Amino acid sequence: MTIKTNNQPRDLLNVWDFSPKDQARIKQDFDWLEDIESDSSFFQYKGRIYNLSEFMRGGAEGWDGSKADSWSCGVLVKVSSDGEQVVCGWWSI
Repeated sequence: MTIKTNNQPRDLLNVWDFSPKDQARIKQDFDWLEDIESDSSFFQYKGRIYNLSEFMRGGAEGWDGSKADSWSCGVLVKVSSDGEQVVCGWWSI
């Protein structure tokens, strides 16, 4: 597995921290979240908006969670000790 990251911390955001266009997209894409307005677990990576609840624990040594985008690639996250930021990485095989 190959992992690429720039180790850039990204703030975990509330839906209201995004542009109105992105807010509408979030509300549509994450309609399964019970209380989307109070959820502060969103972040943007590679032009996509993610929510931490999409990630499964583990995935690669040294990373806190992973989400597959296909059978051969996906996103990894490391959550900061204060729980307010994530560092993202891209994995592929």
